[in-house]
Amino acid sequence: MITVLIVDDQKTVQEILRSHLESESSLEIIGCAGDGQEALDQVKMHRPDIVLMDIEMPILDGLTATKIISEQFIDTKVLIISVHNEDAYLNTALQVGAKGYLLKNTPAKEMVNAIYSAYKGYFQLGPGLLENYLHNASKSQFDSQELEQLKSIMLKQSQVLENLGGESSTQTKSRTHYSNGRHRRTSSSRDHLADKYASLEKQLYYLSNRVDYLTRRINFLQQFGVLVILGFLTLGTLLAYFTS
Repeated sequence: MITVLIVDDQKTVQEILRSHLESESSLEIIGCAGDGQEALDQVKMHRPDIVLMDIEMPILDGLTATKIISEQFIDTKVLIISVHNEDAYLNTALQVGAKGYLLKNTPAKEMVNAIYSAYKGYFQLGPGLLENYLHNASKSQFDSQELEQLKSIMLKQSQVLENLGGESSTQTKSRTHYSNGRHRRTSSSRDHLADKYASLEKQLYYLSNRVDYLTRRINFLQQFGVLVILGFLTLGTLLAYFTS
C-alpha cells in the first residue's frame, strides 16, 4: 500500500486529486493539507510515501516545503502538482529535491502511474513537459552536465516503461478473467507510450549532436579570435618598431 498526502490550498483541487486516486486499491490517501506548513506537520505525523505538492500556497509555499521534506524525510517523495509549465518552476523544483513535476490537468491514469514511478525511485515528468524542456534546451547552449541530466531523465523514463510493460504482462497472465478488449486497450496504451518515448530519445540524440557542433564551433571561434588578437598585436608592434 502506497500512502499519499495531497497538498493544495484549494479544496476543489484537493477533491479532484482525491477522486483521481481513490479508485486505486493500492493507494491510500492519508489526508489533505492546505499549505506547506500543514503539509510538514502531516508528514511528521504520518510519514507518507508520496506527497502531491502544489507550489503557490499561503504561510509556506510548496517549493520551500519540498526542500524541507527532501532533506528531513528521505523516505517521503514529493511530486509537484502545478498549473505552471515554465522551465523556471521545473528547474527550481528539481533543485529543492522534487521527484517529479506534473501539471494539474494531468489525466488520472497518468497521475497514478507517476505516483507508482516516484515510489520506485524514478523521476517523473508530466505529459508535454519533457518535450517542452527538450525543445527549449535545443535553442540554448547546454553544457555537458545539463545534457547528461536530460539523458538520465530519459533513461529513467525508459526504465519505467520497461517495468510497466513487465508488470502488465505478469498481471495479464495471472488475471485470465480480464476481457480481451481491456487487454487490447492496455497494450495499445503501452505501445503509444513506447512510441512517445522513442520520439523523445530521437530528440535527445539530435540535441547531443547539436551540442557537440556548437561546442566545436565555439572552440574554433575562440581560437580564431585569439589568433586575430595576436595578429593585431604583432602588426602594431611591427608598425611601432619601423615608424620609431
